[in-house]
Amino acid sequence: MESFQPLRPHHAFMPRSAPPPIHDSLRHWLTRTAAMADDVADSAIRRIRHRWGQGVTPQIQAYTGFATAETIHLRGRILANPPLNPDFHNDRWWQNLKHSWRRFASDEVPGVRLEGFFAGSTSRTISDSEGYFQLDLPRKDCETTSEFWSLAHLAIVDDERISPFDSLTTCDVLQTPVEAKYAVVSDVDDTILRTGATDIATMAKLTFFGNARTRAPLEGVASLYEWMQHDGTPFGPPLNPIFYVSSSPWNLSDLLEDFLQNNAIPQGPLFLRDLGIDEDKFIKQGHDRKLEQTRFLMNAFPDLPFVLVGDSGQEDARLYATAAAEFGDRIQAIFIRDIDPGAFSNHDETVDRFARQSLASGVPMHLVKDSIEVSVIAERLGLLSKAALPAIAAATKRDQNRKDGLL
Repeated sequence: MESFQPLRPHHAFMPRSAPPPIHDSLRHWLTRTAAMADDVADSAIRRIRHRWGQGVTPQIQAYTGFATAETIHLRGRILANPPLNPDFHNDRWWQNLKHSWRRFASDEVPGVRLEGFFAGSTSRTISDSEGYFQLDLPRKDCETTSEFWSLAHLAIVDDERISPFDSLTTCDVLQTPVEAKYAVVSDVDDTILRTGATDIATMAKLTFFGNARTRAPLEGVASLYEWMQHDGTPFGPPLNPIFYVSSSPWNLSDLLEDFLQNNAIPQGPLFLRDLGIDEDKFIKQGHDRKLEQTRFLMNAFPDLPFVLVGDSGQEDARLYATAAAEFGDRIQAIFIRDIDPGAFSNHDETVDRFARQSLASGVPMHLVKDSIEVSVIAERLGLLSKAALPAIAAATKRDQNRKDGLL
């Protein structure tokens, strides 16, 4: 059975070597100590609540699932205070701040048993110390629907605090058809969503004081991804899957899913990171986490070509060049959105360096200014039809006019 998380290496016997530098040992000790303190604090809070009769009712926050050839991957988190449904049109900044606080002040519930159901397959799992769960169900081809999107069901079982019926929830499951031409792996921040990731003050303002409606998409991205997913026939059924990778925390998953829906950007499974102080979260789950997620997807779909999309503001060019070196011509193209297209900056120099490295692996990496340029190159590479170009150009210009207040 496939596993969603990349396997951690098992350390075999190694010859005795020099001890690690003192600062590395100190950092490791401080991280472990902080993680232990966090676990102790969480445990103490739960004991206090239980003593004062303030027990929690576990609820399921389900993430978008996906299917590979043999496995249905369901993921989510058990929380006592899952995110509320905001009023995107009427909420003011202080209400957005309250919703943001609730996302990050999550009250996770560990040790909860739950069961998943999908097309005749069932499986059980237990939420971990941070409330996360991963449920892998065997895929039964003879009983599995062929729809691009299907529903799985999840329920909490064997728990006196809530019944399976009251906890029952559903989650969307993406099933990649055998006719798919390629898959898209797309970054989120400043690739489809304006975040100001290179400016911490702007990014914080947008994250905490905005909502899914006030967050601005990149111009033309909805049309571009719609045409890519439908393989040049937007009125037909979806064909090519789109996966979204980000170094943003899972706490923002509901905001990002609402953002996709509100802006008519094709839905796809999110691959985010756990925001914690454990060493494998705080230290190792930065931008490189996106490379691990891309590796997982490419290994999970070994017969499918991939298109990788990112931006020049963070580490995407380096990460995707590394993927190109590992997977070669299985990657048909890499597109890097230029976050400052009006100037030649250090970001452009960095992309240029990794573009040469990627090309040496046989994979073209393109620094692009907008969705129009992406569509022109994609059409030349056979990733889009000519019919897509005027539609994407019109959508990009329309979005730009809206941004400039001309419509």
